[in-house]
Amino acid sequence: MTKHYFYIIFFILLLASCGSKKKTAEGLKLKHHNWKELVEILRENEFQYEWIRSKASATILYKNEKNTVKTNLRIRKDSASWINLSKGIQIMTAIASNDSIKVLKKINGKEYYLDNFNTVNKFLNTEVDYSLLEDFFAGNAIGFDYNTKYKAGIDNQMYILSSDKIKKMDKILKKGKNKHREILYRCWINPVNYKCQKVQVDLLRDTTSLTVEYKDWEHIENGGEFPFTSSILLTTPRDTIILTLKYSKVIINKKQTMPFKITDSYKPMVFE
Repeated sequence: MTKHYFYIIFFILLLASCGSKKKTAEGLKLKHHNWKELVEILRENEFQYEWIRSKASATILYKNEKNTVKTNLRIRKDSASWINLSKGIQIMTAIASNDSIKVLKKINGKEYYLDNFNTVNKFLNTEVDYSLLEDFFAGNAIGFDYNTKYKAGIDNQMYILSSDKIKKMDKILKKGKNKHREILYRCWINPVNYKCQKVQVDLLRDTTSLTVEYKDWEHIENGGEFPFTSSILLTTPRDTIILTLKYSKVIINKKQTMPFKITDSYKPMVFE
């Protein structure tokens, strides 16, 4: 894979500072909550927005190669996410929505890529959709189903909601494939601000896992607590990829444009 395809991998992985206040649960005695109470608490503390505009430094580690780029994000809730990458010069612009992925590569020859999440899932050998991407950008619990019954508990001084009992999780993961379970889901909740701090999704049939972590919380007026550091660890049978976003600016509820135009100077992108 040539180096400029790193930026395509960067965008695909997305699918899946500022003097921050240090909030920890050290020494805090956690009050017992049942799963219904924790689900409602998590719902009440979701980051609220219609639009988000943010700037971040993004670092990705893939195949022992580390790259850092500047990232500009614009999100319209339940609609689309616009991503622009630069490193001294413009590298790439992309738009993702429920039914499409559009990419403009602007270095080493101008190229465009138009497709959907089905192709992304085949490439990564996993299952992602647009909602996961949007939840990650907003610092919310990715893949969380508010209509699902979870198991509640306490783990490492945090509340946890999981698809199975905590004590059973390690045994299930060690055995691997399970005829009764295809997916294991865990969401850890910070007991100080009641925000999702970590999510881990394990696909048992192909030993793929996705781990998302949030930290460095800052209060955004009219939105709530926002994590100024977010990370994704994606592990598949073929690869391991780590992406970290460190935000420097977050603005909400101001309407944004999402410029994207394929001119005659762009050619279709071809993967070899």
